[in-house]
Amino acid sequence: MKLMQILLSQSEAGAETYFEKVAYAFTKDESIQQRLIIEAQPTRENRLQSAGVDFRTLPMDRFGKLFLYNHFLKRYVSDFDPDLIVTWVNRASRKCPKSRAVVVGRLGGYYDINNYRKCDHLIVNAPDLVRHVVDNGWSQDDVSMISNFGELPEPLNVIEPIPSIPEGHRILLTLGRLHPKKAQDVLIKALPKIPDTTLLIAGEGELQEELQALAQSLGVSDRVYFLGLRKDVRKLFDLADVCVFPSRFEPLGNVVLEAWATKTPLVAAASQGPAWLIEHEKNGLLFEIDNVGQCAEQVNRALSDHDLVKGMVEQGSLEFEKSFSMNVIISQYRQLFDQLINKKMESRT
Repeated sequence: MKLMQILLSQSEAGAETYFEKVAYAFTKDESIQQRLIIEAQPTRENRLQSAGVDFRTLPMDRFGKLFLYNHFLKRYVSDFDPDLIVTWVNRASRKCPKSRAVVVGRLGGYYDINNYRKCDHLIVNAPDLVRHVVDNGWSQDDVSMISNFGELPEPLNVIEPIPSIPEGHRILLTLGRLHPKKAQDVLIKALPKIPDTTLLIAGEGELQEELQALAQSLGVSDRVYFLGLRKDVRKLFDLADVCVFPSRFEPLGNVVLEAWATKTPLVAAASQGPAWLIEHEKNGLLFEIDNVGQCAEQVNRALSDHDLVKGMVEQGSLEFEKSFSMNVIISQYRQLFDQLINKKMESRT
């Protein structure tokens, strides 16, 4: 199978990070010849090179983007002549050139379905996104729900410094863009009620100054470290005593799967994705969205109730191995791709 994946984004957010993980996973299948098309971006290029992923880049300088971008996009598709193309996020799905390939759009959020008119099939990663797509006119037969996997491939990690943690402090970790949807403010407000802990916040965004001011006003700024965008996520999970995921809005929640994969105790707000994945007190702890008191209460339980935590970690790990491991998810992708390619070949005969 000749598989092409296209990502036309400069962002380093969750969808783009997962794109890299999936690309790496397919390099392990010797029956697949894979090639990516990405926009020129040195950091992403370095990670993909380290992971042994074949890719081509589109120019992002002023002249190249204006005059050469679309030309190279069409040429790369034509030269590779793929059997199947996966388009990631809206822009790639809109701009995908015509070819003989089956085109599969991958959605990880409640995106405008008009962006996916060139696609033959859609993959979504959570049950409610199936509803969203069907409600917007897609046939149920042309939509597949395949969730994400939780592994953190070592070749995609870039080691960065870790701040000094006060002796005797436990480490709380939260990951995500600094945005109102991610609700880092809830966790910072809970921190005065969670003693002897240091909070590591991995992510960047427009709210950083506001969140820093909030930590200062609550007298916990010496216990909160803003790490910025990080690509050493496995190391951060290894350091953490508890992963906290306070998002107000989350269709799925890669962080949940990553916590299970790394056997890290997990506390999350009961937004759409985490509430689907987590069974309270079985494989994680849930609290009401925006409820600061409950957030603090559940984090303190995760820090103190060792028997409860042991059981949750074990159950989370079992759930991960059963349904959200790289092998399980990639095999679901492969099975779907084979079906779609065979269906298209049959329609031509």
